[in-house]
Amino acid sequence: MRILFAGDEHPYSAHALKKVIELARHTWADVTLLSVLPAQSSLQGESLPSQDPRVLALRRYREEFLEVLGSSDSPYALERWGHEWVPLRNGSWEEIKVCRGVKKDVKVRIRAGNADTEILNEADKDGSDLIVLGCAKGAQCVWEASAATPRKVAGNAACSVLLVKEDKPIRRILACIDQISVSQESLEMINQLVTIHNAQLELIGLTQDGGAKSEAYTRLIQIGDYYSDKGIPVNTRLAELSKFEAVISTNTGQDLLAFWMGKKSLLTRLFPRDWVERFVGICQTSVLVLR
Repeated sequence: MRILFAGDEHPYSAHALKKVIELARHTWADVTLLSVLPAQSSLQGESLPSQDPRVLALRRYREEFLEVLGSSDSPYALERWGHEWVPLRNGSWEEIKVCRGVKKDVKVRIRAGNADTEILNEADKDGSDLIVLGCAKGAQCVWEASAATPRKVAGNAACSVLLVKEDKPIRRILACIDQISVSQESLEMINQLVTIHNAQLELIGLTQDGGAKSEAYTRLIQIGDYYSDKGIPVNTRLAELSKFEAVISTNTGQDLLAFWMGKKSLLTRLFPRDWVERFVGICQTSVLVLR
């Protein structure tokens, strides 16, 4: 598994990093920590704005990650290590570990440009399976300097995206299923999050105008059995797609709302292309977009 954490210097990013650390603890994923400087910043040549708040925050995030997961029996452990920034040919910078005994990568990278564009470019370049971002507490999912970044990343990423609300602990996971085929990787990601947070799992089968209920129910039972076989208690229910947006616009408390956006998804077919961005903007809780 390859996780891309994209953050800035604000508390919601530090909060999201804790989720990355827990995922890495359970999956031993390859992790990249990324921050994006403004478009006018120059990353060419031999200099880097090392005192920029985003650069300093990245250093803190790396140190926190290794402080928690860098023990001698961890694949992230370093026998002898140091870090230095190295300019890359494409104009970005990468903070390289100089060390021995590394079994798993924790890359630290800087880009310059529009935050959402650069995050998506890094995810494509790195072959990320999951992008993790924090977002500010309150009704909307925003970043301080670039409010639309979380929404645009969730709407346009080719891989799964986890948006972590700053002030929302996760006590229940609502997984909304509306297509026949879901990947093993996505089912396992839900499994990991349930385990990490000791959360209650509820599967919601989405139906359209009362149709395909037997098919949706069969799908729910199959996926429910998958989690039950792993020892995870699970509740299942059906819900009309027409009521879905009303549900997500209300305060869901300490929940994580997960949904699949595949080619056969009812959500993909029935809502406009930018629906995911709008959905993230009104959702009151953390969101996991599975692809």
